[in-house]
Amino acid sequence: MRRFYPVGFPLLECRTPWLDRDDPSGVGDYETLSLLLIRYPLQVCPKPIAIEVTTISGTPALPPGNIFVVYDPLQGFECKNGACEDYRVRFTCPLSFCNTTCVTMWFDSDDPKTNGSDSELLSNLLTMYPGEICTNPIGIEAKTVSGQEAYKTGDIFLVYNTVSGFACVNAGQTGGGVCDDYKVRFSCPETFCSSE
Repeated sequence: MRRFYPVGFPLLECRTPWLDRDDPSGVGDYETLSLLLIRYPLQVCPKPIAIEVTTISGTPALPPGNIFVVYDPLQGFECKNGACEDYRVRFTCPLSFCNTTCVTMWFDSDDPKTNGSDSELLSNLLTMYPGEICTNPIGIEAKTVSGQEAYKTGDIFLVYNTVSGFACVNAGQTGGGVCDDYKVRFSCPETFCSSE
């Protein structure tokens, strides 16, 4: 949906870049918000206002469609069946999300070999690092302590969101594997950084 604003109208929203994390397979093309937040950390807001979908070549994919199972800004996009093309999505986010330059340092408070999981939960980090993290983050990013992006590890995450933080539980891994050791950082509203 195109939106037109009069000249001088203050913009209250912004768009993300085009995002494509999945290729169509025999079962479909999945550009779900939960997986895009992991694949493109700090580039997608957790509560988008709108979603746009096109094929990779730029042809709009407009709802409703009999093969579009999900087409929703809070869930993302799903096309199911063997006839799906390769789709990309972009989201409209509140302007406060796109304009933020307020990002915390990296935090690593847990080790997966000591207690069966690597938990970098926001509630624990707020207690351990008072004043270093905002209580209402607008983005989260997780990497291994060696710097590998979380989505590339193959680990299954129990939690990965701005409300709770991050957790990877060893018992939840396929084949009985052990989670990598992770670190996290958050993006915060600009008011958090400007008040320091």
